[in-house]
Order: sequence, then C-alpha cells, then structure tokens
Amino acid sequence: MADPSSTPGQADWRGRFYLHSFVQLSLADGKIERREQVWIKRFLNDQGLACLVPQLHELIACGGCEEAELEALTRRAAAELSMAEKRRFIYNLAQLVQSKGAFNPEEHESILDMAERLGVADTDADAIIRSVYSVNDTFTAILGLLAIGAILYFTQVVIVPLVIAIFITMIIHKVEGLVARALRLRRFRWLNKIAAMVLILGVLFGLIMAAVVSARDIATRFPYYETRMTQTLEDSQVAQAALAWMRENGVLEQLGQLPIGATVSGFLGSLFKLLGNFVLVVIFTGFLVFSTSSFSGVMQEMNEKISAYITIKTVVSLLTGLVAFLLCRLFGVDFALFWATLAFLLNFIPSVGSIVATVPPILLAMLQLDSSVAVITFGGLFVLMQVLLGQVLEPKLMGTRLAIKPVAILLGLIFWGFLWGIPGMFLATPLMALLRILSSYFNFSRGFERLLAADKG
Repeated sequence: MADPSSTPGQADWRGRFYLHSFVQLSLADGKIERREQVWIKRFLNDQGLACLVPQLHELIACGGCEEAELEALTRRAAAELSMAEKRRFIYNLAQLVQSKGAFNPEEHESILDMAERLGVADTDADAIIRSVYSVNDTFTAILGLLAIGAILYFTQVVIVPLVIAIFITMIIHKVEGLVARALRLRRFRWLNKIAAMVLILGVLFGLIMAAVVSARDIATRFPYYETRMTQTLEDSQVAQAALAWMRENGVLEQLGQLPIGATVSGFLGSLFKLLGNFVLVVIFTGFLVFSTSSFSGVMQEMNEKISAYITIKTVVSLLTGLVAFLLCRLFGVDFALFWATLAFLLNFIPSVGSIVATVPPILLAMLQLDSSVAVITFGGLFVLMQVLLGQVLEPKLMGTRLAIKPVAILLGLIFWGFLWGIPGMFLATPLMALLRILSSYFNFSRGFERLLAADKG
C-alpha cells in the first residue's frame, strides 16, 4: 500500500505495482469482470491513486501488462516493502478474488506464487487467504443466526409447543421402554405408549391447573394481605426506621422501578398461555410418539442424555415441591399447594428459579406467623431444602450427563428467556444440551461445542 510519507516517485512505483498485480490476477481466467474493476477503482481511490484509473482501462484494453515490467516491479516490492506491507498486499489480492465469488485452485496458486516471490512464507500466505473467507463465512453465519432467531421469535406460538412436545416425547420413550422391559412385553407396545403419554401429560396438566387455580385464589385474597402488610409495617418501629432510611437514600424509589409486577404477571400469563396451547402440545406429542419407534446416531445421544436430565430434574423438582408443601402445612403458611407447585416448576429454571421460589413463601410467613422464631425456622428450613436438593442431591444424580459449562447455561437462560420469555427459561438447559450435542457432530461447529462443553476432570 502507498505510504503517505513516501516521495512521489515511490508512490508511483508502488501504485503501479498494485495496479499491475491486480489486473494480472483478474485476467488469469481470460477476462476481467465489472465487479473486479469496481474493486480495483475503489482501492486506488482509497489509497489516493485515482490518477492511475485511466491506466487501469489501458491495461484492460491491452489485455494486461508486460511480464518484464511486472517482474521488475515485483523484485523492487520484495526488496523495499516491509513484511507488514507484503502481508497486507496478499490480503488485498485475496479480497479482490473474493469480490467475484468463490476461490478456484488457479487463483489460490497465483496468490501463493506472488507471495513466494515477495518473500512471504506459503503457510502465512495461506492463512491470510483463508482469513478473508473465514471473515466472510463468519458474517454469513451471524446473518444466518439472526435470521433463525427472528424465525424462532415470530413463530414461537407453534415452535414452543413443538419443542415442549419433543422433550415430553423423550420422557415417554424412556418410561415406555422401562415398562416394556419390566413386563417383558413384545406385542401391543402401543398400549404402553398411550399409558405413558396419558400419565405424563396428565401430571403436566394437573400441575398447570393447580398453579392457575392457586394463583386466582391468591389474587382474590391479595387485598387482605396487603392490608395486613401495611398494618404490620405501621406497628413495627424497626420497619418504620428502615423505611425512613430507604426513603432518604432513594432505595424505595429504585425498588419502585423494578418490574416486579410485570414479571409476576408475565409468569402467570405464560402459565395461562401454556394452558391454552396444551391441546397443541398433546397433538404434537401424539404425532411424535407414534411416528418414532427408535433413535440412532445423534438422535439417540440426544434422547439418552436429555431424557435422563429431564427425568432426574423432574424427580428432584417433585421432591422440592413435596418438601415445600409439607413445610407450609407444618407452619400453617397459606397456599401450600401453590408454593409447592411454584417450587416444582421454577426448579426447572437454573439458578434463578430456586431463589424466586423461596422468597414469596418466606415473605408470606412473615405476615402470617406471630413468632419471629417460627419465621426464622421456616425460612431457614425452606432455604436449606433448596440447597440440599438443588446443590447437593441433583449434581450427584446428574453427574456429567450434560457436561455444559455453568456460564453457558447462564447465557442460554438469558438468550432463550429473551427469545421466548418464561417458557424459554424453562427450556434453556435442555436446549443448550441439544445444541452442544448437535455441534459436536459437525466440523464447522466444533469450536462452538468446545465453548459449551464443561472441562472433564
């Protein structure tokens, strides 16, 4: 490239070297296309060499430059250009070829020959050439991902029930296989599929209905608890002092800006929406269950690992919900069924779910229970239950089945939550596991698989 500090004579030979080399490479296949001419003109204008544009047309009309002149310019370039300038020149040659489409072997060979004459190693030149196309491929991949993301977002009404149905189908196949092996049934296995499908879908429907009915009950009785909370705060000197401090330091104003109400209403809205799409989930599940009898290859690996994950997660979530129900009934905290259902459902959301499921029942216990000892005991046992089941039991049962980095799960939680809302947060972990398995089967996505996979130790 031309150096602005160069003398006119130096800029002249450099410019002619670039121009002659570009034209010679473009004419390698017998003709120079218009888009190649446009690229060369733009390069000359960007380098302040617009005066060479008429010479470009002369070279094209003459069918190229003289070999002796180009050879002399190449020898001078090899002697006077810095290594950085030589590498940049090779990069420009690759960009010129890329401007008209895919690389062919002859063009690749021509650039490598020029690099050798300039004193640039073959391996360096090849890496430079590939970098041009890898940048282009990366840009294409980004556009493709954005397009897929847009499709997933605007078609979520259908895609989300389909994805849920796929995961339910994996569980049904696992349950059906266990029943068939236990009973040694070889005929009428379709009865096992129907029974497993009815059982799992019935449990799912019952949980959603329990959450919806309990949420309505809470909404009906909310004014009573609001009055009770206001009265409790007014009677407590500690609470009044804390509120005064928070008011003076702007904490209350900041808390008021938190989208707590929108988040709660969004969660309940997602439950109603899922209930409305339940028929679609059933249809998709029935079709998938009876259209697939066995899996192989990548589908078999996905089925084994993801169904194992969902099964273990379901068992741990059931235990979490059961313990939450028993604790609420034992201490007399209202809406025990709702808090148990909430604990079960939110346990499928990694990290965040257990925290969200713990706070509301503890706050309600503070309003209901008269003894501070009872409140502290209830809160301590509730948190201890979440820690033991979620941080001790579940990792032991899960082992290394998914082998996904925690940061990858967190990023997946953010991405799928942004894309599909609350349902996306529930599906984030199995979807990231699915992506990790799929990416390990293709060469072009091995790097992505390494980003997701946890280190083996």
